[in-house]
Amino acid sequence: MAQERIAPTVAEQRCPNCGTRVTRNAESCFMCGYDLRSQTQRGRRFSWIDVILVAAVLGVLVFWWRVGTESVREADQTDVVQAILPTSIPLMQATVTPTPTVTPPPTATAIPITQETVLLRHIVGAGETLLSLAIQYDVSVEEIQRANNLSSELIRIGDELTIPVLRDSAVAQLRAVTTEFEYIVTSGDTLSTIATKFGSTVESLLTANKLAAGQFIRPGDVLIVPISGAPPEALQVEMENPSAQSGQTGQPATYAQLRLIAPQEGAVVSRTEPVIFEWAGVDQLAENEWYVLQILPRNLAARTLPTTWTKQPTHRLEPSVAPAEGVAADYAWLVSVVRVRRDADGRALLEAASPISSVRTFSWR
Repeated sequence: MAQERIAPTVAEQRCPNCGTRVTRNAESCFMCGYDLRSQTQRGRRFSWIDVILVAAVLGVLVFWWRVGTESVREADQTDVVQAILPTSIPLMQATVTPTPTVTPPPTATAIPITQETVLLRHIVGAGETLLSLAIQYDVSVEEIQRANNLSSELIRIGDELTIPVLRDSAVAQLRAVTTEFEYIVTSGDTLSTIATKFGSTVESLLTANKLAAGQFIRPGDVLIVPISGAPPEALQVEMENPSAQSGQTGQPATYAQLRLIAPQEGAVVSRTEPVIFEWAGVDQLAENEWYVLQILPRNLAARTLPTTWTKQPTHRLEPSVAPAEGVAADYAWLVSVVRVRRDADGRALLEAASPISSVRTFSWR
């Protein structure tokens, strides 16, 4: 029996164009002539591995794109949330209503005293000097010299001088305690001598009596004399019986000129020490009589001090009104006795109960 040779099975494939079976390594279909080599090449170019790799790359790109988008979105949301967090919103706090307290009454504030200068005209009379005019008008010799361009203290009868009188402003005048008395003009009186007798000023007399500067006054005229520093009891005197006056002559007693004791003429007092004024007093003052001490500035460094009415033949000027360190304040001072009488009409009349004392000067430095 003849031995059959069995040929090995050859792998086959089909033509993609007509479906005819062809061998695997056939280059073309013997039925339709389709080129099987291009199909093979195209199969190798687009394998499943390539597709998977491309898909994996695309998936990674899509993943990172989504992660980036979510991060930006979360950042935006974080900003919005942060903007509305409780720590960013001002909290509404309840307003605390203060407990009502009793408000103390306001303390009166001291009104500052300002001063203004008024220029007065004066005709020099017999016996008048710059020092006497300074005392009469309560100014310094230097101020009179400066206002009149004087190089010396020499003045003559008939000279017309300008006197710069320093006075408190209207506010200060309303605040000042001023007592108004009446005075009957006697022979030889002038406004300046009346002001010097009682510690007033010529300007105050002009204002109180509505007089023009330089206007004459005559014996018997009744003038209002405004005085600052007079004690309240000066207006409480009672009408006296003329027969009860000293000497039983029907006339009030007149004392001799007072003798000054201290400070001595030209004395220099330390600014840290008080100034003690002393004078030889009368035996006994009546109830309606007072010593009147006038301390007058002689230079610009000296303060204007109030007139002092006292029952004692001494007065103490405290260092609190002394000039500043290194400054010399020059003063003049004089003393007299004044009397207040009540006439039948109830008017409070001023009288000079003694001549004015001599004038002394001292320096406080």
